[in-house]
Amino acid sequence: MRQRILVICRVKRHEAVTCLKEITRACPSLSPYSITHYCSNAIECKSNDYEVHIKTLLDADNKQLLKYIAEKYSLTLREENGKVIIYKPSKLTKAV
Repeated sequence: MRQRILVICRVKRHEAVTCLKEITRACPSLSPYSITHYCSNAIECKSNDYEVHIKTLLDADNKQLLKYIAEKYSLTLREENGKVIIYKPSKLTKAV
C-alpha cells in the first residue's frame, strides 16, 4: 500500500461533489485535510470543469471500490505517474 494522489478531473462541480461524497463514505480512512479541489483551467474557468486531488493510501480493495464508484457515475479510472485518475472520458464521434 503506497501513498498516491487520487485525481477526479474533467467533471462538472456537482459531479465531482457527488462522486467525492460517495468516495468519502466508502473510504472513511480518507482525511478531509488531504482533499483539494479547483477549476481545471485556472486561467479561464468558463468550462466549469473541476479537479479534485486526494493524497491517500490505496490498496487493491480501495482501488477496486474506486473503480466501481467511477463506473457508477460513467467515469473512467486509470493510473498514471503515481496518480489514480478518475475522469469523464471524451465522447468519440463516428465519421460519416
